[in-house]
Amino acid sequence: MTTAYFFDGRSARRHEVALGVGDGAITLVGAIDRSYACGDTRVAEPFEGTPTVLYFPDGARCEVDEPEAGRMLRAALGYRASRTVRLTAHTWAVLAALVLLVALILVTTFWGIPTAARKIADALPPSVDRSLGESAVDALRASGVLRQSRLSDEWLAEVQQLMRRVAPADVPVRLLIHDVKAFGANAIALPDGSIIMSDLMVRLVVGKRGTIGDTEAAQLAGVLAHEIGHVRLRHGTRVLAGSSLAAALSASLLGDFSGVAALPGVLASLSYSREMEAEADEYAIALLRKNGISTLPLADLFERMEYGPELEESGKEAPGWIWEAAESFMSSHPLSEERAERLREAASE
Repeated sequence: MTTAYFFDGRSARRHEVALGVGDGAITLVGAIDRSYACGDTRVAEPFEGTPTVLYFPDGARCEVDEPEAGRMLRAALGYRASRTVRLTAHTWAVLAALVLLVALILVTTFWGIPTAARKIADALPPSVDRSLGESAVDALRASGVLRQSRLSDEWLAEVQQLMRRVAPADVPVRLLIHDVKAFGANAIALPDGSIIMSDLMVRLVVGKRGTIGDTEAAQLAGVLAHEIGHVRLRHGTRVLAGSSLAAALSASLLGDFSGVAALPGVLASLSYSREMEAEADEYAIALLRKNGISTLPLADLFERMEYGPELEESGKEAPGWIWEAAESFMSSHPLSEERAERLREAASE
């Protein structure tokens, strides 16, 4: 007999009993007198430093604290560790499992979720895009993120005119220009077709000239065409679908679904993949060509923002605030020499 603690499965009260095994049965004597068939008793998987736990068919259980008594009890009941437990005793098996886990995470993150997000976005009706975008704009306004633009009426009118010039009839878009400190120098496209451009984005393009000439107009048109591409290709909806899937996957593992409810906040910090940026670039190239606008100024703008600090040190460019502002644009619109080169190639095609 060995000392054990009995729990009836209906209350948290612990009963001290003497436990014995013999004649195909487990006998409990003491505060509780009971007997269970060994064949109906299940032994929990043991862990180092924890009690041996027996589960009985009526929902009750017993815990045996003494390690040696626990080992003898498991042997008497014919307990055999599962294959998984036996494999964990081998270093090679643990390393193989780790490699497979990392591979599974990478495949899910870089292929599974994006592929599923694309299919989900394609299956959603346009009304979902409108609802998502409108909710995001309302939330940004309610939080005070979107403040009234400080640009001159002349600049605002010119940028809006550029929007009307490049926006295709089959893509419902609208341009919102605001003083948005949280965005820095940036432009983002929401699923409903709302394109939010910050004052700093316009100032970044205009630079030291102080006027919107042909070059500046082409650069702003290029930025707008790029964002229209995100709307037309439903990139925002795809990102949100992917964020939902990632949040749901994380919640299933960690037990916290709060990330799924935070989707409106995701809209305010959309960051597209290089694939999506390339797709939006190609769309912008076609849209600019259709409107007779060269892609060279947009390539110059990308390179100016990417290499601005070096140019500034040589005394060839604008004050430092421009490059601090440009960092926010580059953080959500990853730049590269390849993208600028593609725009230059497009100008000569």
